[in-house]
Amino acid sequence: MFFLCMLINIYIFILNSIYILFKLFPTKKNQILFLSRQTNKPSIDFRMIIEELEQNYPEYKIKVITKRVEKNLKDFIFKNMFSIFSQMYYLSTSKVCIIDGYNMSVSVLKHKKVLKIVQIWHSLGAIKKFGYQVLYKKRNRLFAKAMHMHKNYDLILSPSKQTTNYFSMAFNYPHKKFIDYGLPRIDYLLNKTKVNKEKIYKKYPELKDKKIIFYAPTFRCNNHKYKIKSLIKSIDSKDYKLIVKLHPYINYQNEIKDIYTCDEFSSLQLLSVADFVITDYSAISIEAAILDKPIFIYAYDLEEYEKYPGLNVDLYSEFGKYVFKNPKKLFQVLSQEKYDMKTVRKYKKKYVGNVKKTCTSKIVNKIVEMSGYSVKAS
Repeated sequence: MFFLCMLINIYIFILNSIYILFKLFPTKKNQILFLSRQTNKPSIDFRMIIEELEQNYPEYKIKVITKRVEKNLKDFIFKNMFSIFSQMYYLSTSKVCIIDGYNMSVSVLKHKKVLKIVQIWHSLGAIKKFGYQVLYKKRNRLFAKAMHMHKNYDLILSPSKQTTNYFSMAFNYPHKKFIDYGLPRIDYLLNKTKVNKEKIYKKYPELKDKKIIFYAPTFRCNNHKYKIKSLIKSIDSKDYKLIVKLHPYINYQNEIKDIYTCDEFSSLQLLSVADFVITDYSAISIEAAILDKPIFIYAYDLEEYEKYPGLNVDLYSEFGKYVFKNPKKLFQVLSQEKYDMKTVRKYKKKYVGNVKKTCTSKIVNKIVEMSGYSVKAS
């Protein structure tokens, strides 16, 4: 690990030496850069911010660079080898950069003082521990230090004060660096439910007169850990339809041949038709709470997750009798008992705060302010 960290330090030194030349380019006062390695397409949060900027501040020049990079170090460095030069140019010429995860170019390079970095984390919450919270081993701490993990941020968005407590530990930043504005996806959920429902029913008309159970668990490395088959067997398919949405990079088709996956629709869209939501340690529980959906926690591997990566949220404290390890008991409660919506409303208030349709406009106004422009009166 020591030798690897030395190589990383040399690599970063070379990058910064090259970056000195890029910083000779003048800064464009109206240029905003969006960077992501989470997906190959702009996220809903990016798209909504960009649309708001284009509508209210057409004078801004917007550059978007999105390229998914796998987590293993070889791909992380070598697949970034050429795109990093493009990132260098736009980082050196922009006033504000928006990111939604760790970005090597942002964290390891020494930027101009005029550049402001805004982190809008790709998840609406922190049910699971991440970042600096999971550096349990010395070699992980050494690697994180060598990669300058989550450095150079000027502002970090959070959906609530409670979540800021977790984000502060995960990003290793003081509370003063955070603003509790939420994410644009909150506006999307509140504004697009009817439209999304119509689109889904048009594609799948057979779902319209059924009760929909939406299962959206967190990412797991191995398919067998999802225990989908046992969940499927527990659900009465005559009166209920199950939609399963797993991570797009997981090959699970053999597990759910006869179950709806609705791959052409995102999890946020599918929430619009859900009568019940089943999840585990995923932040989709927060997104479901925004729409006041009954939430059931299927946490058959809770002890394993509490050990690694660890949990910020005490699920039994938040959801009580709606936490299950046995799928048969889960469906029994779902189908036979009236759900206590106070559970969801309390959860929403704690982890999202005041839910309003103003997240995007507030975020855009903050970005404009940070760029040095005057914010237009609404």
